[in-house]
Amino acid sequence: MIELIVFDIDGVITDGSVIIDSQGHEQKQINLKDIDAIFELHRRGFKLAAITGEDTEIVDYFEKRFPWKYFYRGNKTKKETMQQIEEGTGISRERICYVGDGKYDIEPLTYAGLGLCPANAIDKAKNAADIILQNDGGKGCIWEIISILEKYNDENCAHNYFFRRLEEHTQIFKKLASDQDVTDKVMEIGDHIIEIMKKGGGLYLCGNGGSAADAQHIATEFISRFYKERPGLNAEALTVNTSTLTAIGNDYSYERVFARQLEAKAKPGDMVIGITTSGTSKNVLEALRYAEKHEIETVLLMGGYEDPELDEAADYIIKVPSLITPRIQEAHIFIGHVIAEYVEHRMFG
Repeated sequence: MIELIVFDIDGVITDGSVIIDSQGHEQKQINLKDIDAIFELHRRGFKLAAITGEDTEIVDYFEKRFPWKYFYRGNKTKKETMQQIEEGTGISRERICYVGDGKYDIEPLTYAGLGLCPANAIDKAKNAADIILQNDGGKGCIWEIISILEKYNDENCAHNYFFRRLEEHTQIFKKLASDQDVTDKVMEIGDHIIEIMKKGGGLYLCGNGGSAADAQHIATEFISRFYKERPGLNAEALTVNTSTLTAIGNDYSYERVFARQLEAKAKPGDMVIGITTSGTSKNVLEALRYAEKHEIETVLLMGGYEDPELDEAADYIIKVPSLITPRIQEAHIFIGHVIAEYVEHRMFG
């Protein structure tokens, strides 16, 4: 539930341009729809604040023109200012919406419960925002906020459910992007796959349940193509068909379904990628143990579960920072896509 909306001014309420008259006076442009939108948000009970890095006569106009609860000028440390507002009002960051477009807005966009930016915001602001508005700053983008917050705050609205899931997804991907260790590992795995493919080796993927579908999806990106016309690459998702499951399960145990297939197919120097949300899939872990004993490189994609026994389960362990199964699986597909596209680009680009 959003209670407070914090605006940057230049590039959000104005269009970011400056008009200079013959006497050197600055003028800025604002859209009448945005003026109406700010007053409409106030009528609907939202507390309004503005934080601008400028301190000019034009800022005087904006301070007096609108019904601000809080107004800060000449201020470029916007995240710290938002924290001061939190302390003074008791409104938590989850209940704050921030709207900004520039380099000084990146931190507050990430910090706020809901970050919005105009369509013409800088790229880093777009990456930090939860939602990119359809209109440019100073061109009616603030009117869009009314509809967004109306749905965002209505727990009985289907759009609210969509926003919550999108918020979970976005936060996970932001954490992945900011974790240098994860990004380094992902690209290093791609480099190792390139070496393996060039030597005629193979890539094997395995997972149970939804992760089995993820394994099939990622393997197909190597076998078919990602973007480029090129030869198929030697990748395979270990099967979970009923015949194989029952045969190996009856003859040995279900924990050996993937390990037995590796025994039949894989050779030293290949790679196996195990995919599991919790990291507790015995079938996947047994495959990784087999691979380790036979000089097959190993990768484990899992969720953010902490288990000391898993620390040495694979040569590379990539944990998605979430315990929510569908969000973990979405990240696994993304990581698989990045690796497949990178391999294709480096080998055939």
